[in-house]
Amino acid sequence: MDKENEFEGYLNAEYRHIAEAHFRTIEAISSFFRYYLLIMSLPVTLLALAIGISSQSESIIEAIFGLRPLLPVILIVISLVGFGVLIYIINLRMDAVLYARTINAIRKHFYDGLDIDINKKLRMRVLPQSPSQPQFMERQYFLPVVLSFALFNSFYLFCSLILFSGTPATEIITPWWSWFAALAFIFIHYLTYWRYAYHREHSYLKSYAIGVDIDGVLNKHRQHFCRLLKEKTGIPLKPEEISTIPLHDCPALKISREDEKKVFNDPLYWSEMEPINEAAHDLDRLRNMNLKIHIFSHRDWPNTFGMSAEDKNKTKQQWRLRALELVDQAYGRKALSKLWRQTRLKFKIRTSPIKQMTECWLRLNTLNFDTLTIERGSEDVADPQGNFRNRFYIARKKQIKFFVEDDLEKAVKLAYICDVVFLLNQPYNQNSDERCSSCERSCKQEKIDVPSNVIRVQSWDDIYKAVRRLS
Repeated sequence: MDKENEFEGYLNAEYRHIAEAHFRTIEAISSFFRYYLLIMSLPVTLLALAIGISSQSESIIEAIFGLRPLLPVILIVISLVGFGVLIYIINLRMDAVLYARTINAIRKHFYDGLDIDINKKLRMRVLPQSPSQPQFMERQYFLPVVLSFALFNSFYLFCSLILFSGTPATEIITPWWSWFAALAFIFIHYLTYWRYAYHREHSYLKSYAIGVDIDGVLNKHRQHFCRLLKEKTGIPLKPEEISTIPLHDCPALKISREDEKKVFNDPLYWSEMEPINEAAHDLDRLRNMNLKIHIFSHRDWPNTFGMSAEDKNKTKQQWRLRALELVDQAYGRKALSKLWRQTRLKFKIRTSPIKQMTECWLRLNTLNFDTLTIERGSEDVADPQGNFRNRFYIARKKQIKFFVEDDLEKAVKLAYICDVVFLLNQPYNQNSDERCSSCERSCKQEKIDVPSNVIRVQSWDDIYKAVRRLS
């Protein structure tokens, strides 16, 4: 109850502050419009001054053409400055609309919580309570302002082009391209306003996209790892025993870095992974909702550190051959696509065996996606100053709305970037400080605070239902 009261107080304060910011923004728009009119009046003032001091002032037109080449430069600069001022005012207006929508949403919260008759409630309410109103594209309210800017700016552009063209002062007919440029500039003003409104309405703050990890999210990597570990090292390990990743961090498992390396350096580990059964079906269902699918994986393999030159070449050749086999399987009937990928692999043209293998694995298992990113460098740094091309950087850049993770630490960091992070339940992402008592180490799994927008899920069906509910 205390948290509810605290939230109510926060909303009241937010309402007051945003309402104040909304009106300050409107005042700023009015101020900038006055400054714009002042800029627009500058050529007239200069012209009057020039006519007053000119000895050739028998005719205004002759006086104007006598000011070449200074006047056309001034006119075109003013026209472009006016266009820049318009862009700034458009953004101010978009912010004002955003504030108004926020106020409406807060108003809805309090009206919905009011326990009175709906008829009385509707009669009391005059202002809107929909967070979808007003529209960013205001054709009846703000578009006339945009068109006013367009006419002024295009007129000055038109005059500057006439002066630049060298048309004699006595000639009434102007070049056709000056008319075309002026009309095109008017259209550019409208197009700019429409584009900013469209961006705010459809992709501002968050794009309609979902980021998806691969290992532990799209595949059954624990089961596959345990099978290959037994084949290569003879160490028996059950999938449910993997309570921390990487495994060598937990001494109780008695698995060394070299044991892990033997598994991960085998291309069969990456190419024969079994997918999670319902993942392909639910990814397609999400794509049918026009949700963009961005897939991420940190796969810095093969790791040839410490190998002899002969073993390095042998390992790289083994990976390249396996990648070529997968390309042939995945693109068998698409000759051009297959040839292009094989050529890139053979000549190392901005690709790697692990990337081609991952892409082919996704294709062979009908896991459809829009983009695939194989992360390089550090996979854990979320600070934008780190400048790593990882899931945090790209989620921030693409403004990804949802993300599906199996790593608790990464899920917490992504929660400050994305609206909702789905944490697919795994033995190694349980938020408990009791699981590693057997080895007397925390194994990097100490209990941490998890933001409320990190939602634990058991399956891809849970993810689909949650996205459908939240969209």
